[in-house]
Amino acid sequence: MNELSAPTAGPVSGRQSRFEWRGVMIDSARTRHGVPAIKRVIELMARYGFNRLHWHLTDDQGWRFEVSEYPRLISESAYLPRDRFAEYHSLLGDTRERALREQDERWTNGFYTDAEIAEINAHASAHGILIVPEVDLPGHMAAAIQAYPELGRPAGLPLPEGSMREHMWWPARNDLLWPTDAARDFVAAVMRRIATLFPGPLVHIGGDECAYQQWASDPEITTWMTQHGVARVEDMQGWFMTEAARTLAEHGKKVAVWDEACDIWDDEDALVVAWAEQAGMDRIARSPQRFVFADARTLYLNRIDPDPNSDDTASPQKGMLPGISVHDILTASWPLTESERCIGIQACAWSEFILDGDDLLQMLFPRLIAVAERLWSTQIDPADAAARIAHEHAVLTAAGALRVPAENATPYTASP
Repeated sequence: MNELSAPTAGPVSGRQSRFEWRGVMIDSARTRHGVPAIKRVIELMARYGFNRLHWHLTDDQGWRFEVSEYPRLISESAYLPRDRFAEYHSLLGDTRERALREQDERWTNGFYTDAEIAEINAHASAHGILIVPEVDLPGHMAAAIQAYPELGRPAGLPLPEGSMREHMWWPARNDLLWPTDAARDFVAAVMRRIATLFPGPLVHIGGDECAYQQWASDPEITTWMTQHGVARVEDMQGWFMTEAARTLAEHGKKVAVWDEACDIWDDEDALVVAWAEQAGMDRIARSPQRFVFADARTLYLNRIDPDPNSDDTASPQKGMLPGISVHDILTASWPLTESERCIGIQACAWSEFILDGDDLLQMLFPRLIAVAERLWSTQIDPADAAARIAHEHAVLTAAGALRVPAENATPYTASP
């Protein structure tokens, strides 16, 4: 594919952004996106002036990097079968069924070698992009617990009944680290490892969607809480996060967290990524921390584009509802971004139904260009911006930039 420079009439051209953080998050825990796909995302991020790649590397569905003290993370946790995501209902048509039909041909699991991570780090650096890796804890740890059961729920302790999340059905599962010496040592080893793999100053440690009822159902938990001076079950999450932050600080790193952490952890040095719709915006409004605005209502690009520009319009995008359009992004009211504590904006693409790099690019574009318009413009004429975005999307499509290159293809490069 021919080299494309930064757009001459797009959001980056001749403009300044007041945002320090211009981010994109990709989820490699549910789908292990290949190195060429991640490098292509980096190249396109640079074209539109993005400078932070938030890389989600662990979750209930998979673990994607090696930790020498825990070899089963890459022999077992990296190769789990694809989740059926049966609890997901806000979907477009036959999204789940089509994803399950196509997974054998398109979806990949596995892990990233140290050499692959180094290659991606170098590619990002060459394009002016800093990678912020994420290890989500103490929840979303089912993949690690499957390989090392001693990290999770005590053997023989039955799971509680009922939904583990408000406002939606979320069945109980063995996905929480338990407050034990084994789990504390695991967190320390993982934090040491992630600090050596990534040169940047920041590591995201998750802190979202912890089902406290599961800890509370353990009759031994109050003894542990008394011994450790923990007043509430919820504060056990803060105990894990403090342990992680302490190890990272020893390696010169600071932490980022999801906005749920604001309710139970008051580390003012932590950077918060505010995502959880109105609840998340309310949390960050009353919090003292600096934050990145990532409101799922307009910045979660794994939600469908109601006006998809797909090469195959008969096969709609495999995404979640409600939809988010280019117009929605261009016209959304984002008052919190005017806060002095807001250091940036981030778009996210979760991979529950994104099976490969081509799916990822389809979901990101053209809407990521609309996010760039918001990052680089203080005032936007939606009609003019939409026309620019449509033109730019056509340029990318014609150049083949929205397809993942083969492993041995000449790299696509773009000026930031």
